[in-house]
Amino acid sequence: MAYHWVASWNTSTAAPLLTHLKDDDALTDPLESCLYIDSDSVLNENCAIWAQAEFLAIDTEFIRTDTFYPIAGLLQVGAAGRLYLIDPLKISDWSAFTELLRRQDIPKVIHSCSEDLEVFQVLFQCVPQPLLDTQIGAALAGLGFGLSYQKLIMECLGIHVEKGETRSDWLRRPLSESQCTYAALDVLYLQKVYPLLKQRLEAKGALSWWLEDCATITTQAESPALPQDYYQRIKSLWKLSQRQQYALQQLCAWREIEAKERNIPRGRVIKDAVCFEVARQMPNDLGQLGRVKDLSPGSIRRYGDLILELISKARSAADTDLPAAAPKPLTPAQTQLLKQMKALGEAAAEAADVAPEVLLKKRDLEELIRAGVLPPALSGWRKPLVGDGLLRLSGKN
Repeated sequence: MAYHWVASWNTSTAAPLLTHLKDDDALTDPLESCLYIDSDSVLNENCAIWAQAEFLAIDTEFIRTDTFYPIAGLLQVGAAGRLYLIDPLKISDWSAFTELLRRQDIPKVIHSCSEDLEVFQVLFQCVPQPLLDTQIGAALAGLGFGLSYQKLIMECLGIHVEKGETRSDWLRRPLSESQCTYAALDVLYLQKVYPLLKQRLEAKGALSWWLEDCATITTQAESPALPQDYYQRIKSLWKLSQRQQYALQQLCAWREIEAKERNIPRGRVIKDAVCFEVARQMPNDLGQLGRVKDLSPGSIRRYGDLILELISKARSAADTDLPAAAPKPLTPAQTQLLKQMKALGEAAAEAADVAPEVLLKKRDLEELIRAGVLPPALSGWRKPLVGDGLLRLSGKN
């Protein structure tokens, strides 16, 4: 089946980046066609066509309200100016598409890819490579950090994109024309923005930066954090003793496995804040456990004995089994050094015409201050730009 829609878009791909359309420049043309793919045979036919494309614009729509894993409701592909919507509820053979995702000679262009990569991991057990995230590209091009898709399109093309279907039910069938239009326009405009960003970054010698940062993202996506490492994401970890941190580690690892096995959100098992409080208090019995704030009676009935068993394990663990102590907040002197490092980074970002946030992050500066060595995130293209200066400022070079 094919959909035919009308949309207002900039027909001149040669327009310079940041040159906004004037009212009399905006042309209203119909989108010639958008193919809705809901069979293996049609998907395979189009994969052969997409294999000839210079690049692919990709997006996903999914639902993740009551599950641990995202449920794909739609996949969008833009190739050579054409638009395609793939219905994952109707496809059983993804082999040709998965092979295409792995093709190293065809860049896959996505905007703000983190959640999309989870969808790809669930569906295909792989992530698109090579990947180019336009949100990162925009930051490296000096357009701003963390730009939404809507802001990116306005910044680059001068077009306002309606986002009325953001919280739509993507598992509903049939999808409405409004949903299909919303989804198709995402990959339409990505096809127009990508060449502009690429041209801008090539002109400033920063295209390799984009490739490097996006390669790091795909590497991380292919090696997700282990359950026993989740506890490190919880704030104020330094407030706990090493034994309490071990208890938190055990609780979070168990909770991660439980949530995955039942395919429910982590918070439906036990919330982060509750895990922290249980580890802090280390209750001895169900009575003490029941006094932990926000731990529901239902959770105690279901998990109480198991939680107490984990706490008992932490209480009796050998000192050699305990995790390294979490770093404490910076001292006043270290905080002053952090401010100096931020100022150096902001100056380097201005000179390179990139968003400061994409150049360095606070956690990386804190790691440098504590360890005295350049963290991996500040190596690569960042090292000559700002890393070497940070080392000199820290007195470690």
